Amino acid sequence: MDKVAFFISIFLFCTALGLYVGWSAIPQVGETNPLTGTSVNNPLGALYFLAIILVGTVMLLIILKFYKGDLLFRILEVYVIFIGSMMVWQFVLFDLLKDIPSVNEPEYLAALLAVSAFTVAIRFLRRTFAVTNVTLAIAIAGTGGALGAYMGFLPALLLVLALGTYDIIAVFGTKHMITLADQSRLRKMPVMFETPSKGIKTGPRKGVPEEEDILGLGTGDIAIPLIFFVGILRTFNSWAPVLGAVIGAMAGLWLTIYYVTQVKRTALPALPPIIGCSIIGLGVALLLS
Repeated sequence: MDKVAFFISIFLFCTALGLYVGWSAIPQVGETNPLTGTSVNNPLGALYFLAIILVGTVMLLIILKFYKGDLLFRILEVYVIFIGSMMVWQFVLFDLLKDIPSVNEPEYLAALLAVSAFTVAIRFLRRTFAVTNVTLAIAIAGTGGALGAYMGFLPALLLVLALGTYDIIAVFGTKHMITLADQSRLRKMPVMFETPSKGIKTGPRKGVPEEEDILGLGTGDIAIPLIFFVGILRTFNSWAPVLGAVIGAMAGLWLTIYYVTQVKRTALPALPPIIGCSIIGLGVALLLS
């Protein structure tokens, strides 16, 4: 498959599934962010999420520097896939089983745990690019969609702007995002969507044989925009601005992947063009509606 089409497909799959999760979770969350105890429209929510992401990144970098084992990363992988997929399956199973009166709550919970555990098991049993990308996509859709329900438009906008700026610094400045990407390949961490880079015009990375080279996209480049989309949905209560933002984000992702695969093979921060084009798409949609 064409690499641009591959990553656009992953993006659309995550976004559609994540918006379903967010749309389902918004009524449950209500108007209070359960993590901060403040209104979902309070900018404090953005600061809280930003702090969690920055602290988590620092901790991960420290672990990568001093921990040379594998077990810790496999535990992280199980946790990410199990919890993230559970956030998806809880709504899917509820919608499928709600009209069956013979299904009680314990049976629903048992089914939820079983399906989530199966998602983890198939990832480890069939470790192909297709399986690892799909299972990770389900987990990211669940996480991004659920977290997006915790914030309205303003804090979500502030969060994506801050993280877009941070992405530029982390790639071009400190370069620690490149370190994370390289380590994720070596230690099989669940932080990137990956596909073989064979066949792209710009060729493999310098010093890497073509048959071993991987083209990757960070999970945050999809999860963070998804939080923004759900925040838009919560505040505007309409699918038109969400669709505009999604189309814009898709254009930003297309530009990024096209440049890397057709113009110059280099490490780029994908979040700024995705968020920038998403905001433009949102603006156009609001003007038209």
